[in-house]
Amino acid sequence: MRRWLSWALGIALGAALVHVAAVALLPREIMRRVFAGFAAQGPPNQFVHPPLATHETRAVVRPSPDLAYSAVLFDVGEHPLRVIVPLTAPYTSLSGFATNTDNFFALNDQTAGADPIDVVIVGPSTKRAGLAGLRLIESPSDRGVLLVRRVVPSAEAFPAIDAIRQRARVETR
Repeated sequence: MRRWLSWALGIALGAALVHVAAVALLPREIMRRVFAGFAAQGPPNQFVHPPLATHETRAVVRPSPDLAYSAVLFDVGEHPLRVIVPLTAPYTSLSGFATNTDNFFALNDQTAGADPIDVVIVGPSTKRAGLAGLRLIESPSDRGVLLVRRVVPSAEAFPAIDAIRQRARVETR
């Protein structure tokens, strides 16, 4: 009986360690790879607008072929960032992801309240002086990823949507 109990406790302890490692380390490793992938496409605090996804191109896990994605690696450790995203019909959304993969905010054309989406991203280390009256989004980390998704209803609609998405910008405050 005692031997069986020792084995059971050992297995439970091992399972708990694997669980804690997966919960604590796996999200950060995922975001490290995401950061490296986006860093290869462009510098931090600047939007990247990849072409529409196909079965051969996969910058985003399980991309939808009827969505145009734009992304920016952000770093608000020194300064807040103003993010301006023009809306396109029939749907546009802006989401923020922290370094642990948490989705800390999402706005879409229905909830944004205005065209364009105009927000200021701040993190734990960001200086907050001069930000009164602005729509602040607080990231739980100083670094992360912003992802814009736009529905592209047809191939013919993509050039007009692409021209508008190219106007998305990030400004240091």
